[in-house]
Amino acid sequence: MSNETLEKKQDSAIKFGAIMSIICGVVLSMGAIHMDTINWILPTIANDLAAGNSTLMVTSGFFYGMMIGHVVVGPLSNMIGKKKTMILGFLICVVGAVIGAGANALGGLIAARLIQGIGGAAASNAARAVGGDAGKGRKSAIALTFMQIWSAALPIALPLSGKWVGQSFGWPAIFWLQAIICGILCVLTLVFVTETSEISGKGCISRMVGEVKTCLATPEYVFFVLCFAFNMATFFLYAGSMSFAMVTELGMDNGHYANVYAWGAVGMTIFAALGRYFIAPKVNPSKIIHTLNIIQVVFGVAFSVCFLSGAADWHWMQYILWILPSCQGIILPVAMAQVMNASGKATGTGAAFMGFVQYLFSSITTSILASVKAGGSIGTYIGFMMTITAAASFVCCMLGKRSLLKKDPNAVI
Repeated sequence: MSNETLEKKQDSAIKFGAIMSIICGVVLSMGAIHMDTINWILPTIANDLAAGNSTLMVTSGFFYGMMIGHVVVGPLSNMIGKKKTMILGFLICVVGAVIGAGANALGGLIAARLIQGIGGAAASNAARAVGGDAGKGRKSAIALTFMQIWSAALPIALPLSGKWVGQSFGWPAIFWLQAIICGILCVLTLVFVTETSEISGKGCISRMVGEVKTCLATPEYVFFVLCFAFNMATFFLYAGSMSFAMVTELGMDNGHYANVYAWGAVGMTIFAALGRYFIAPKVNPSKIIHTLNIIQVVFGVAFSVCFLSGAADWHWMQYILWILPSCQGIILPVAMAQVMNASGKATGTGAAFMGFVQYLFSSITTSILASVKAGGSIGTYIGFMMTITAAASFVCCMLGKRSLLKKDPNAVI
């Protein structure tokens, strides 16, 4: 192939860069699309199904699906291509949404969410890989940063759209909203997203197994994966369970909680931008993580104390809920960067394993909360578990830093 032909191909790819980045950025929010639209109304679903706190298994089911999806998406995208993997993920999500819309028992909803999680993992991970294929160095960084802006901003509208649909047509209609969103994304992907890497076919699974072994033999990678996963568990304690504390336990209106949650997404987006442009360039990654983990530990302790002492009241607590998503807007990209840097050349496999662990931890926390008996203070448990996960993240980051500095004393960490 001549240099001229190669340049034309590159120019053609650049023309699709902005559109592809926007679409893939939205696809990165598959978790938010399937959680933020419906989590605000879970207390109502609990009442309709007489399921109590066990309804949180609806959230756990989605997390377990995402966990399973992360295991298979790596080799799958290598065998059939990233674009086809995204499309397959959308179709699986639609199937799960149809099952959820027709479910009239908790078991059916959990099965639907499990299916949606598998599809969501396939689509979102393939989309992230497309951004990574944009080029080396600055090109890839620009593409991924641009995608992250859209991914962070989308959750602002999701709880509000879910609120309108749920209040107008009932909570089963929210599953149809999710199906419509996935259908639209599927069409946009078919039209505007092109395959960005060669399809390697057979042998992908064995190569992935070898890469996983290499990553797991790297101590700093393992510690940074755990650091990221504990942070995600902290965030999902807020995103997936907080409605039960504020609505079920404290009596906040469902619709009002959706508004509060949307403002939390605004805070997350703003602080993500502040972290990207003002904090990360000046402060070492470990210091960022340690500082914000301490803030989250303090928040978790204070949250539990409020519920234990009877001082908890949603009228004033709604104004402090933005603290958690704002902290996570800064800490998550930094923690993810640590993992990707420690994974060496096996970035795809490294990211897939990271996703598996994060949803494993998140599913465990929500499953524990689902076991809280009727009449128990779920807010107390949420605060207590936030304290544990944030503290564990702090320790894992510290251990990962020590391991890395033994190998490279000049590492910026």
